[in-house]
Amino acid sequence: MSSSSNTGSNAADSKILNDLRALGEKMDLCQSMLNPGASDPKLSMQSDAMMSVVGFLEACAPRMVELVEAAATGALSEEVFAECLSSNDRLQKMLEDIDTAAMTESTAETTAASAPSSDDVTSQLDDLLLGEPLPTGGKTTGEGGEQDDSKQPAVGTASSNDDDFDAFFSERTSQS
Repeated sequence: MSSSSNTGSNAADSKILNDLRALGEKMDLCQSMLNPGASDPKLSMQSDAMMSVVGFLEACAPRMVELVEAAATGALSEEVFAECLSSNDRLQKMLEDIDTAAMTESTAETTAASAPSSDDVTSQLDDLLLGEPLPTGGKTTGEGGEQDDSKQPAVGTASSNDDDFDAFFSERTSQS
């Protein structure tokens, strides 16, 4: 009886090893899609081919957990158990890489889509009054509407209403 259970175990081990090889090939394919060579265009996470491979890998994840748990109970040989652990680790890492690539792609698309057009930027810069002449002398706060800047003392001359920095600055600039 032990030889028939051993034969059944060998058949199960053989089938599982074949399934793990197929999973490895899908992970290799996905890896090449995520990191294409210099001559290949980068595949979008939205492409049908990529979505198909990702769907397969995502469907394998819970099955791999069940397989690892079954192998841990001794239902499979140690060789198959080691291969299951290795494949499961690689699969989990691959799924993390896929999530990262998907987030990166969607963030880049969102950033590009939300970037203002050049017309919007130009209209926003118009608010900065870049075309206006600069005030001549003195400090301005921008408050109080139109003030006559000519009544302000020129830079470098001390005044009784200068603050400490202005006094320091005028002292240093008049020495040079």
